[in-house]
Amino acid sequence: MRIHSAAHIHPLMHKALFLLLVCLAGCTFGPDHETPDMCLPCHFEEGPEKTSCMDLAIWWKQFEDPTLDAFIDEALTCNYDLQIALHKIEEVRGLYRIDRSKLYPQIEGNMVAIRARRSKNLTSDIIESTAAPTEIFATDFSGPLIQNFFQIGFDASWELDFFGKLRKQAQAAYRDFEASQENALNVQISLLSDVARSYIDIRSLQQQIDAKKSQIARQRDLLDLAETRYLAGLTSYLDVTRAKAGLDAQESTLPPLEEDLKVTIHGLAIFLGKPPENFCVGEGYIPIAAGRIPHDLPSDLLCRRPDIRQAERELAAATSRIGVAIAELFPSFSLTGSFGTQANMLDQVFIWPSRFWTIGPTMVWNLFTGGRLIAQIKVANERQRQAILAYEKSIIDALKDVEDRLVGYFKEGQRLESLEEQLSTNSLKRDLSFDQYISGLISLDDVLDAEKELFQTQEDMLQSQGTQMIQLVGLYKALGGGWECLESP
Repeated sequence: MRIHSAAHIHPLMHKALFLLLVCLAGCTFGPDHETPDMCLPCHFEEGPEKTSCMDLAIWWKQFEDPTLDAFIDEALTCNYDLQIALHKIEEVRGLYRIDRSKLYPQIEGNMVAIRARRSKNLTSDIIESTAAPTEIFATDFSGPLIQNFFQIGFDASWELDFFGKLRKQAQAAYRDFEASQENALNVQISLLSDVARSYIDIRSLQQQIDAKKSQIARQRDLLDLAETRYLAGLTSYLDVTRAKAGLDAQESTLPPLEEDLKVTIHGLAIFLGKPPENFCVGEGYIPIAAGRIPHDLPSDLLCRRPDIRQAERELAAATSRIGVAIAELFPSFSLTGSFGTQANMLDQVFIWPSRFWTIGPTMVWNLFTGGRLIAQIKVANERQRQAILAYEKSIIDALKDVEDRLVGYFKEGQRLESLEEQLSTNSLKRDLSFDQYISGLISLDDVLDAEKELFQTQEDMLQSQGTQMIQLVGLYKALGGGWECLESP
């Protein structure tokens, strides 16, 4: 058989080989990313009949509370969790750049300077082989005992991405970077919601403590009245003990409220990146918003909710990694080379005759791995299926979150209206009972019962006011409010 050298290959063969390499260079494996279609409802079940136009990105402004606005601004600047999420973005951006750099040639410079001494007992004698008397080996150890060696040059390598493995790796890394951005937005939305919830809780607890102190003062007045009537002989000492028991009961409920207030203030301080000691919120009323609900459709959640967008980007990254796993089945080609100068005298390193160079292609092909490559493809496919399910689940969870908050907001509004009417009725009942007690028509038990019902209604109403505003904050969070909505990636 006659073998032709590469120099004698027909020009048409050169062109065919070039076209083949070009085609391979543009070849990638694995599925292309497609966002799964989800059947979404046309409207929210608990949505209001009339919706209003508002900027959901700055929803807290409608509370018209300067203190809350200041806390929000401070949290966006100083919160540790948000800062960690932002630095995580930069970390993942760096990982993407690492993977992208593998698409380009890698060049390394090197410099070697060695001074060595050989053994004096190594000579240039001719050593006769005992195994083969007719064969001799000559070993030359010429030159001085101490020698120098100098080398300056660089090594270069370039993996030719014929099957798209490196491109798919870079693509997956970029999609991870996008997912990290969405995660930071999700942290921001949660932070804004937590700050607003804590602030409303603080104002609600402050109002409840003020109301409780008023109730205690009222109970103390009833005790003084019962003691005065007892000393005047108008009633028995039993009324005094009942009034004292009522006062003790009211005073026992004040410390838990004060404890809750302190704990909530400490939590708000942490959200703002401040130490909890000596953190002051000041006094104020429960911030009441107009309750404007934006005209958003369920499909808008795909744009507004960062957790959904993050799940979609993670699915895209998982899809890209299938291509990486499939490309492992094929050989990888690289061009490697080196160039530099070598000499044993320093003044000869930089002259042209001291140069050396090597260049040539290499190929690595995993021909047998015991099923590892097939298993890697299966793992990548299963991770993609998990990512699809996670994406679909994030949408379902978002719909539930919005519906729950809508129900909570509107039903709490109805409860608050009932409590306001009940407060008016119980206030009138308390006044009538007190007048009748002064007139001697009823016992102190009836007055204490009327006072207790009034106090309970006041507490329930204050709690309901705070709960309704917290439900509204939760609704804005569920709708993805708290950032400027951009186009989907």
